[in-house]
Amino acid sequence: MGLASRLTFGCACAGALLMTGVAYGQAPVTPAAPLPAGVFADGVSIDGIPVGGATVAQARATLLKERVAPRIAPFRVTLKGRAATISPQAAGYSANINGTINQALRYGRVQSLTGPVNVPLIQTVDQKKLRSALVNRSQSLNVSAVSAGLTYRNARPRVTKARMGTAVDIDRSVTALSTVLVKRTVNQVSLPFTRVRPATTTIGANIVISRANRTLTLYRGAKAWRTFRIAVGMSAYPTPRGQFRVIQKQRNPTWTPPDSPWAKGVGPVAPGAGNPLGTRWIGINSPAIGIHGTPTPSSIGTAASHGCIRMYINQVEWLFDRVPVDTPVLIV
Repeated sequence: MGLASRLTFGCACAGALLMTGVAYGQAPVTPAAPLPAGVFADGVSIDGIPVGGATVAQARATLLKERVAPRIAPFRVTLKGRAATISPQAAGYSANINGTINQALRYGRVQSLTGPVNVPLIQTVDQKKLRSALVNRSQSLNVSAVSAGLTYRNARPRVTKARMGTAVDIDRSVTALSTVLVKRTVNQVSLPFTRVRPATTTIGANIVISRANRTLTLYRGAKAWRTFRIAVGMSAYPTPRGQFRVIQKQRNPTWTPPDSPWAKGVGPVAPGAGNPLGTRWIGINSPAIGIHGTPTPSSIGTAASHGCIRMYINQVEWLFDRVPVDTPVLIV
C-alpha cells in the first residue's frame, strides 16, 4: 500500500471515531433506562420504609399496614384514675397517602436522586375536631368540685367538708394530643388537668332558733358561738318552723304594719325609741318574719310576738354585725 493510501485510511478512521463521539480506547456510554411507570427509584424510602423498586400498590399496602393502621387505632386517655377511649379519626387525624406517594415518585424522575432519600408521611390533625372530641370525653373524666355542706341533726348543724374538683385542661390537651396522634408511640395518654375550686369552701355563720326553749344560737360552722334568750310568736301567730335564710338587713328600720287584721289602722312607725323593731331588722324568707330588737324587753323569754323573733336591742345589734345576707336560719 502506498503512503497516500495509508493517509487516506487513517483519516477515514479518525473521522469515524469522531462521528460516534467515542474517544479512542473507551467503551460506548449507554443512557440510563427510564423508570417504569408507578415504580419507585432505588434509594427511596417513605416514613422510614424502603420502597425502591416497589410499585405504588405495594407501597400503599405497606404504608396502610405499618404506619396508618397503628395511628388510627383507638387509644385511651386518663384523668386521675378515670379513663375514656378516643378514635383518632373522629379526633381529626388523617394521613395523606396519595400525596406522600406522589412526592416519593418524583425522585429519579423530575427530581434528581444523588443518594438515599426519605419522604415523611404527610399527616394532619384538625384542631377543631380534636377539641370537640376532648370536650365530649371530658364529661366522663372530669370530677366536679363539692361545696361545703350544712345539714341539721337534732337541731344541731353538721358540716361536710368541701372537695376540690378536677377538669381536663382542654387547651393543653389539644397541644399534647396533636403530637401524640402524629407520632403515636403510646396507646394511653394522661391528660393535663386543672383544679376546680368549689363554690363554697367553708360554712360560716348559721342560726338555730328553738321556739320551745325560747333561744337563738349563733353557730360558726358546727360550733356554737353564742346563745340568746328571745321572744317568739304567740299561739295565734306562731313563729313558723323550717329552714330559711337571711334576705334583708336594715339599720334603724321604719316599721310598716303587715296586711293583717291585728295591724289594721296602725300607721308606719319611724325609727326611734318606740319603734316595734328596735334598731335592727334581720329579715328571713318567710313573709313578714324577721329577727329584731324590741322596746319591750320584758317580753323576752315568752311567746309574745306576731311571729317574729324578738331580742334585746344590744344583743340584736351584736348579732346584726355577724350574720350576712344568705345566712342559714333553722327554726324548730
